[in-house]
Parts: sequence; C-alpha cells; structure tokens
Amino acid sequence: MLHNVRPINKSFCLQTLCEDNYTKFLRLIPNIKQAHSHNMAVKVDILETGPFTHTVLLHSIDTPKPIFKCRVYLDTLSIEVISADEHTATTPRLNPSPRDILNSKWNINYFFEKWLIFQLHLSKTEQPPQQAVST
Repeated sequence: MLHNVRPINKSFCLQTLCEDNYTKFLRLIPNIKQAHSHNMAVKVDILETGPFTHTVLLHSIDTPKPIFKCRVYLDTLSIEVISADEHTATTPRLNPSPRDILNSKWNINYFFEKWLIFQLHLSKTEQPPQQAVST
C-alpha cells in the first residue's frame, strides 16, 4: 500500500519529497507572502516570517481547525511539516532514535504530499468554466 512506502535512502528521499511538496504548495498557493492567502480549497496563515523561512498553518476551507503546521524554506525551495492535526513530526518518546525521528518525518511529509495532490485536484474541479472570447 502507498502509506507503507519505505525508501532505502530515506533522508535523501525526504529532502526530495519536501522539494516536490514545495512546488505543489506553490501551485496551490502562488503568493505565500500575503498573510491569510487562500484559494478555493486551502487557506494559509503565516505565523512567523524570517529572511529565508515562513512558518505557516494550512487549513482546509471545510474545516476551521488547522490541519498542517509547516516551515517553508525559501532558500532551499522546500516545505517541511512540523505537525499535522496536532501530531508532531517526531515521536513522543523521551529519547527517540534518529531512525524513529526520520521515519516519523517521512510519514507525516508523505501524507502531506497526498493531501496536497488531493487539494490540487479539488481546486481544479471547483474552478468556474472559462468562456471563450468572441471576436
């Protein structure tokens, strides 16, 4: 099943996944620098901003509660999920191993990718039909 994807070089694949998610995110929300940006399906609230990063909350328009808290890296063109619906990207144990942390980050960012794809499809289906211009 797709939710059980376990790449061999997970750290490299995680970086690639975060970069791919960034491009999907920008297709969904083209202007992240505007506070409270949104399209027809997703709303973004900027919590913190720095010279090369933004910390944002993503809401589905259907639910008022934030679904994802993410850090957007403008210098590396990537986005990483910090928490998803109150589940953090790290395991809650006292001393998680590096493998546990990496697995947790992989799972939450992989789920984020699937959510982004769903929202992109949803926003395409909700767009009003464009009319042809007559001359």
